[in-house]
Amino acid sequence: METIALSKIEKKILHLGILGKVVFTLMFVLLTALSSKVKIFLPFSPVPITMQTFSVLLSGVVLKEFGAISQVLYLLLGLSGMDVFAKGGGLSYIASPTFGYIIGFIFASYIAGYFTRHFSDVKRILLGLILADLAIYVPGLIYLYIVLYIGHKGITLPYILSIGFLPFVVGDVIKVIAAFGFAKGIKRV
Repeated sequence: METIALSKIEKKILHLGILGKVVFTLMFVLLTALSSKVKIFLPFSPVPITMQTFSVLLSGVVLKEFGAISQVLYLLLGLSGMDVFAKGGGLSYIASPTFGYIIGFIFASYIAGYFTRHFSDVKRILLGLILADLAIYVPGLIYLYIVLYIGHKGITLPYILSIGFLPFVVGDVIKVIAAFGFAKGIKRV
C-alpha cells in the first residue's frame, strides 16, 4: 500500500489536540445537519435529494478516517430527538425508509478518509470517493427494501433502485467531483 506525505494543512488537522479535533468533528456534525435541510422531495420516492453526501465525503477528506466519528455523532444526535435528519429526528426514525442511508454516512466518511490519507494519485482518490459514495447506498438500499417490503410484499430490486438510487446518480457525480476537487486542493497546500 502506498502511503504519501501529507500536505501541511492535512498534517496540522491530523495533529490537532483533542480540543481541535472536537471542534472540527462538531463542525462536520453541524455541516451534515445543515445540509440535510437543503432538500428536494421527489413525489415518487421517500428519499429526498439533500447536500448531505457532499458533507459526509468532505468530513472524510478533511478529518480522514476520524471523520466517521462526526457521522456517528450526527446519527446519535438525530436518534436522541434533535431535528438534524432530513425528515426530523428521534428513535422512531429507525423505522424510516431513509435510515439506512444515514448508517452509510459513517462508512462513507471512513472510506473517503482512508483513501485521501493513503493515496495521492488522482485515480485512487477518485476511486475512494466513488466507493465512499456507494457505501451510503449499500445500507441505504437494503434498509429501504426491508422497510418498504414489510409494508408491501412484492417490492422488487428494480423498483428500489428506481426510487432510492437512480434519481440521485447525477447529483452524486457532481458531489463526488466537488469533494475530489477539495481533496486535491488540500493535497497541494
